[in-house]
Amino acid sequence: MSGAERVVVVGGGLAGLTVAHRLLERRPELDVTVREASPRVGGILGTVEHDGFVVETGPDSILSTKTAAVELATRLGIADRIVSTRDAHRGAYVVHQGRMVHVPEGFSLMAPTRWAPWVSTEVMSWRGKLRAAMEPFVPRRAGAEESMAQFVSRRFGDEVLDRLAQPLIGGIYGGDPDRLSLEATMPRFVEMERRYGSVIRGMLAAQNKASEQAASGARYGLFVAFDRGMQVLIDALAGRLGGRVRTEAPVRHLERVEGGWRVDGEAADRVIVAIPAWRAAELLRPIDDRLAQGLEGIPYGSAATVTFAWPEAQIPHPLDAFGLVVPAVERRSILAATFASVKWPGRAPRGQALIRVFIGGAHAEDAAELDDETLTALARREIGRLLGVTAEPRFSSVGRYVRAMPQYQLGHVERVDALMARADRHPGLYLAGNAYRGVGIPDTIAYAESVADRALGA
Repeated sequence: MSGAERVVVVGGGLAGLTVAHRLLERRPELDVTVREASPRVGGILGTVEHDGFVVETGPDSILSTKTAAVELATRLGIADRIVSTRDAHRGAYVVHQGRMVHVPEGFSLMAPTRWAPWVSTEVMSWRGKLRAAMEPFVPRRAGAEESMAQFVSRRFGDEVLDRLAQPLIGGIYGGDPDRLSLEATMPRFVEMERRYGSVIRGMLAAQNKASEQAASGARYGLFVAFDRGMQVLIDALAGRLGGRVRTEAPVRHLERVEGGWRVDGEAADRVIVAIPAWRAAELLRPIDDRLAQGLEGIPYGSAATVTFAWPEAQIPHPLDAFGLVVPAVERRSILAATFASVKWPGRAPRGQALIRVFIGGAHAEDAAELDDETLTALARREIGRLLGVTAEPRFSSVGRYVRAMPQYQLGHVERVDALMARADRHPGLYLAGNAYRGVGIPDTIAYAESVADRALGA
């Protein structure tokens, strides 16, 4: 690619901004334009400040062991604004028979790694505890792809799946563990079984490695964010791009022409489509119907959140964890809640609590269609019962995420490989976004940067 060439990035979410930034990092002379349909960039990532409270509109955590996000923040000059989770009240609650019970210390998504808390927990029956403890003796299984539920049940038993793994994993992916592909979502567990013959042995080995890194001066905790929320990252990316970003500028027509592309009639040498797969399908259907069909084949989930603020003194239950998760077997109307003011520094004024309640997911797809009043009442009723809070909140705010969460269902890896091979038939066309190679912030950034590198011929 020569310096005179023009690149149009369709979509100004995290992926689109990252692609554009990477292109200009590598080739500052490029003519890069980002076209975003909405009035703001960032997609679901963003932050709203209200009366001293810092309220996230999307994901609130970055997994620091996947380094792409921290490395990007360093290059943007905002590494000094990274904060780790507070040390005082690590861990989470799980709802068990209508009550909040601490997730056993040392339990990580599906595997117990500390035996004293595991033996004493009331979340599991003795039969379930013993079945999970036998995991190191469960034979490896090679061959057919497994869902998350199949893998957890096979290695740890149904009770671990129902009481702990399903709510913890569901809280991350907002999907049904019976359909989600373990290989596509959490391949490290597949690798642990392959390499160590046991997830528990693999987790212990990973912990030992993490301890060695910490002893050698590792800077960050497992999860990090920014001092004033994820908007810090979005603002830094948008600031670097400046006038190259056009908001309220949807791309309506894409056409392949000799030697390049036309985007709403304007010439472009490369086009990088960084919008949700189902929207990309609408744009690309006139060019390649089979590609569009494949993009439509990636399912999406919806959810909603309601954020509340209360004085801490008005909440009877101790806020001594980062939040709570709710197993589907409890048959409640919420998925989880984050105690944001406990989890992160600077999220609320002293003596105030900021709590974010999640509704929807695989078992309540229509939650995002409820009106604000209904969502707020539902969330307040459920969190009120669990925490014992009856007082009026200082404020509440509703967020909706309609068809916003790609679901990496069984066959996802092969499906995406086929999609990319099909897209490669159209020189100068590239696909980016969290629908393909990872849903989290670091994965989205890493894949976007790899797309930019490919577009540059690296």
